[in-house]
Amino acid sequence: MKNYISNLRNIATFAVIVLHVTAPFVLQFNKISFVSWQLVNLLDSILRFSVPVFVMISGAVLLDRNEPLNIFLNKRLKRIVLPFLFWSIIYFIFYYAGNFDKSSVLYLLQLLFDKLLTGTYYHLWYVYMILGIYLFIPIIRKWAQNSTKQELQYFLLLWVLTLFINTDIAKYVPSIEVLYFSKYLGYLVLGYYLDKYVETNSSKNTLYLMLFVFGVTLTLTSTSYLSITENKLNTTYYNYLSPNVCLTAIGVFLIGKSLLKTSNKILIDLDLHSYGIYLVHVLVLHYVYRLIPMFNINGNSPTYLLTSIIGVSLITYLISFFIIRLLAVNKKIHPFVT
Repeated sequence: MKNYISNLRNIATFAVIVLHVTAPFVLQFNKISFVSWQLVNLLDSILRFSVPVFVMISGAVLLDRNEPLNIFLNKRLKRIVLPFLFWSIIYFIFYYAGNFDKSSVLYLLQLLFDKLLTGTYYHLWYVYMILGIYLFIPIIRKWAQNSTKQELQYFLLLWVLTLFINTDIAKYVPSIEVLYFSKYLGYLVLGYYLDKYVETNSSKNTLYLMLFVFGVTLTLTSTSYLSITENKLNTTYYNYLSPNVCLTAIGVFLIGKSLLKTSNKILIDLDLHSYGIYLVHVLVLHYVYRLIPMFNINGNSPTYLLTSIIGVSLITYLISFFIIRLLAVNKKIHPFVT
């Protein structure tokens, strides 16, 4: 495992938590002060790289190796599905506990089955997405490994065109069917391409940073402009599958590849438990909010708001890590272990 991959996964995991802490305040457009909303809008725009980078990491790690189909499916899917099912049931109990004494066992089992089809809690959508990606990896890795650099660039170019479908520019895009190249599969190939073919060095760090800043600026200004113009929150450019978020993710990935080359036991341990941290953190956040009085975002400075968001996120991250660390029977039970 390359150190930068491990470090990027830790950063993306923490970014997701901060994003979930920030999201409720972003939804308060026109209900909180303009300055406070623009601050959380900026924070949300910065953190949009998290999910794309997760998928890019999978591409960098998994598309460049050779494994028999049965070994790949057994190793990866088991490491994802078993923890996912366990925490799905935990979230189901958490959400529906108040109905247990009013409902029959048969009804609850049917409800659990129905919820498992789409997710028992909001953040679990990612697991359904990544499972679909993983099912496709044994097929696409053969193509990726036998493709030239130019052929990979061709695929990525067509994929980038599909990202504009999720923006206001979509009405100007010809009705050519390119959906075969769309969605998160592109991030998988992009991660493989950046890891294999893009050589990073310190002299290019400014360029990588510019990509990140440009992507964040597009997200921030587009969301702000559309929301103000429509007088309601417009999250079109928060979409992970938008060109602005893609630029942000590329910038973060290349900065990480260039700079995050060293690691230590603590960072490695955090990485080994990152999937579990992702699964449990929403439940932990619920109780952190109950223990820590919610901050008055209209009555305090933007600095206080930012400090509070980071503080709550950090507490949630650490508690989540210790819970997963205690529950882990074997530290190597992790979907991304190579």
